[in-house]
Amino acid sequence: MTHAVATIEEPGGKTSRERFARERFAQFLRIYTSLNTRIAYATDLGIPLEWVPGYQPPDPQRRRGRARRTEPTGLEWLNWCVRSGFGSFADVRVQHVEQWLEELADAGYRDATRARMLSAVSAFYRKYLLREGLAEHNPAALVDRSNQHLNRSAATPSTTAMWSFEACRALLHAAHLLAPGRRDGLRDRAMVEVLIGTGVRAEELVGVDLDGYQRPAPGGPAALRVHGKGGKDRRVALAAPVADAIEDYLAVRSTPAVPAVAGQVGNRVAQPLFVTRTGARVHVTHVQAVLRRLCATFAPAPDAPAPRARWLRDLLATEQAAVIAQHLGPLRETIHPHSARHSYATHAITRGAEPRQVQHDLGHAALSTTEGYLHDAEELAQSAAHELAPALHRGWLATRNG
Repeated sequence: MTHAVATIEEPGGKTSRERFARERFAQFLRIYTSLNTRIAYATDLGIPLEWVPGYQPPDPQRRRGRARRTEPTGLEWLNWCVRSGFGSFADVRVQHVEQWLEELADAGYRDATRARMLSAVSAFYRKYLLREGLAEHNPAALVDRSNQHLNRSAATPSTTAMWSFEACRALLHAAHLLAPGRRDGLRDRAMVEVLIGTGVRAEELVGVDLDGYQRPAPGGPAALRVHGKGGKDRRVALAAPVADAIEDYLAVRSTPAVPAVAGQVGNRVAQPLFVTRTGARVHVTHVQAVLRRLCATFAPAPDAPAPRARWLRDLLATEQAAVIAQHLGPLRETIHPHSARHSYATHAITRGAEPRQVQHDLGHAALSTTEGYLHDAEELAQSAAHELAPALHRGWLATRNG
């Protein structure tokens, strides 16, 4: 772990320097409330993940979906600084940062990835090093982004793909059809319903607690309390089809009994809404895994083996499965949960929702926290979800009456 130690000067032996460096990096990462954000910055900068406050190593026995690469490549900022012989952050100049970016490009890093990594370096200088007196200027802020091909003009579409309205319908329909035949089908269907029907982030989705779901009257309005970026909670409205899917899941959801722990008697531990078979909170990587499985099931690759289950073979031979495959095939290799947010915003506004209301639904930072508290009930009632979600289900799923 010398890559993170050698960049900070501190007298004493190796153990003393490593402890000092670990404390310094932990101070920087604590600026960010979200553990996922801390891990993202640590990954791009080259800070060992075991130094990230709150980080827990993944269980090697668990099967995991495709996750963001966290293994060091040697080209992370701190690794590169050590390899280039820098002993202090104050010694780095803008030409060094540009040289680093060029080496990333030569190694095959995409422009969007290089831009993100540069932003991590800039934030490290701006939010920590300059304030702590460990550097006198921010060399990352002086980089000519246009010359590095890191600037995207306003006319350039986002690199995050948006799902068409029909593709959103196909994902929901696919999850609905598979739910009865899968052990966790009702849970996965409910997660897809919430993701597409509210536009929440994948991290917010799996972070919802059981008591965060509220539906006072059967068949009536429902809401979900999510923990968003910056440690801010907000409530999102759930249209009837989305709430019905959660109700179906809750009817079969079971959590194994947890033995009492000494010293914790009487303390109420939050229970996750979406749980694994062992009662643990579903991991964020499972969200993308579910979306990929939906696409791969209805629009399999040419060399994919035929399904073994008779019920699934019969289902895939139907006309409705063929329609679903038509819309999910193009998404099979690139589908990502974040596209649900782009899709929600675009389709909601297309259907006449006010942009400011959609901004509230998505929990974007520009909406003041005070306004959210003052008008919470009104915002939930006016949420674009009440129009968008029923439209996505129209024609293949009837809503329930209270």
